[in-house]
Amino acid sequence: MPLPILLGVSAAAVLANSFYRSEIEKQDKQRKLGLKASSAVGRYPCDHLPSEFQITPQIGSIVCCGVYNGFIHTGLVIDDDLVLELHGSGLSRAISFKRFLQDRSGQHIFIATDTLANPIIFDFDQEHVARQVFAYHDYHVSKRNCYSHSWYCLTGKMTPFASFELFNKALSSLVGHSIYWDRAKIKKLTS
Repeated sequence: MPLPILLGVSAAAVLANSFYRSEIEKQDKQRKLGLKASSAVGRYPCDHLPSEFQITPQIGSIVCCGVYNGFIHTGLVIDDDLVLELHGSGLSRAISFKRFLQDRSGQHIFIATDTLANPIIFDFDQEHVARQVFAYHDYHVSKRNCYSHSWYCLTGKMTPFASFELFNKALSSLVGHSIYWDRAKIKKLTS
């Protein structure tokens, strides 16, 4: 009995991965042709098929990485080598890019860009964000998570986002175009 279940789950995972890869390839092709994306996300972050672009994060950039091969974690760049993130414990903390990836399944950090691979730089209230460092929040995986925290740092509004997709819809609405997730070019990851 367990063998058919395992085979079924494995087959479903292979199909899902195949669909995801084809979707990423389609997004890259549309981008090269200069076609407008049909959704809030012009290109998803993908460790297995990273974007051909490598973009240097700047203060005000939103970055993300993979967690547990199934979730995407976000943070706000607040200095040359500092990302403000919300940890699962509820602690808002400023950490290096290297630490942002540490103990996570993601191999790359991705940065929110436009269709031409220009980093999207958000204006934020520096005093508001400074007060967030070492602040505690009532963390909830689908209501008050890293997406909500990143949005809170940008807008001052704690909005629940149950998914990366919903967070991207809000970002897209804020900037007026689709969000592309390109590989971040970070020197200090290798040193």
